[in-house]
Amino acid sequence: MKRIFTVLIIVMLSVLNVQSQTKKFLFDATKYQTAANADWVIDENLSGSTYVTPRYPTPLQSTITSTTAETYWTGALSSWGIALVKLGHQVESLPVGTAITYGNASNPQDLSNYNVFIVDEPNSPFTATEKTAMLNFVYNGGGLFMISDHNNADRNGDGWDALAVWNNFMRTNSVGNLPFGFKFDSLSFSETSNNVLSAWSSNPILNGPQGAVNQVMWSAGTSMTIYPAINPNVKGLVWRTGVAQGSTSLLCISSTYGTGRVVAFGDSSPADDGSGSPGHTLYNGWLVDAGGNHARLHLNASLWLAKLTGVSGIEENNTPVKFSLEQNFPNPFNPTTNIKYSISKSSDVSVKVFDIDGKEVAELVNEFQVNGSYSVNFNAAKYNLASGVYYAVLNASGNKETIKMLLTK
Repeated sequence: MKRIFTVLIIVMLSVLNVQSQTKKFLFDATKYQTAANADWVIDENLSGSTYVTPRYPTPLQSTITSTTAETYWTGALSSWGIALVKLGHQVESLPVGTAITYGNASNPQDLSNYNVFIVDEPNSPFTATEKTAMLNFVYNGGGLFMISDHNNADRNGDGWDALAVWNNFMRTNSVGNLPFGFKFDSLSFSETSNNVLSAWSSNPILNGPQGAVNQVMWSAGTSMTIYPAINPNVKGLVWRTGVAQGSTSLLCISSTYGTGRVVAFGDSSPADDGSGSPGHTLYNGWLVDAGGNHARLHLNASLWLAKLTGVSGIEENNTPVKFSLEQNFPNPFNPTTNIKYSISKSSDVSVKVFDIDGKEVAELVNEFQVNGSYSVNFNAAKYNLASGVYYAVLNASGNKETIKMLLTK
C-alpha cells in the first residue's frame, strides 16, 4: 500500500510539474507561411491594405481566459496558440524579415530565448546560417516542430514546396545527411488512418496530458521514411492505413538530436482551425477532422518538445541518467553559452552563476524538475558582466557540481 501511495504521489507531482512550468513557443512566419491561399500563422493584423504577422499576437495573450474563443486571434493556427496560452505558456511569432539565429545576443528573438520552434509549411529554403542555427538549437536542448505538406504545394511560386525545403535542410547542412534520421516523401494523398503505434499507451505524444490519440486525417499531405541506422532515436508514431509499422509510409514521427527533440508531421491541414484572414482557403482540421484527435496530437507533441513530458530516468537512447553538470559550450564564450546538466531524481533544482569572489551574479534555474537531461542558456550580457572567470553551480537532491567558465570580451 505504501509503495502504491508513493507512486501515486510521484505521478501527481509530474502532472503538477507539467502544469506549472511556463515554456516559450515561437511560431515561424518568415518563410511565406501566408503566401497565396496559405495561412500557417497564429495571428495577422491588417496594416494598410495587407495583413502582417506581428511578434506578439493581439489582443494580448495576458487577456486570454479559459473561455476565450480561437477567433480571438486571426490565423489558422490561432487555436494552437491560444490553447498553449491557456495551459500557461507563452507564444510569439517570428515575423517576416526577422533573422533565424542561435546564440546571437543582439537578436531579441534568438532561438536561445525559446523552448520550442514551430515551423508549419515553410515555402522558401533556409539559408546555411539558418540551418546551422536550427540544428544548434535542437542539439543544445530545443524542440523543433516540423510540418510539411504534399508535393508541388509551392505557395509563392519560387520552385520550392515545404517537403523540398525540409529535405534540403536535413540533407545539405553543416553536420551531415539526415541528422534527425528521416526524410519527407515526395507524395500527395488524402486518407484517414487509425494505424497508430501499437505501444501508444506508453507514448507521451500519443497518450499525453491532453488525452489519447487514435486517428489522424490527411487532406493532401505526404509521408516520411525513417532511418534508424543514421539516428537510432527516430520513432514512428502513426503510419498510413494498411501498412506494417516499419520504416516507411509514416505520417507522424519523433526523434532526438543532441539533448533536443524533434516532431514531424506530413500534413499541415490537421493544425488548421478553419479561421484566418480573408482570401485564404481554410478547413477545420484542428477539432472537426478526426474527431478532435488533431488538437490532442499537436498539444501533446508541443509539451513533449518542451520537455514537460516524456522525461524519465532513462534517456531516449536507453542510457541511464546520472547526476552531472557538463562543461559549458562554447568556452571561452562571449556573451552566450549553453550549460547542459542531468538529474537522476525528480527534485527542486537550481543552477546559479558566481564570480571569482563567490558572489552570486545570475540564477538560471530555480524550479522543480523531473529526472532527465536539460540545457540552459547563459547570456552574460543580460547581467552586465565583465570579462573573467565565473563558476556555474548545479544543486539538486543534496548533490552539487561546479564548472569553471571563461567570459572574454
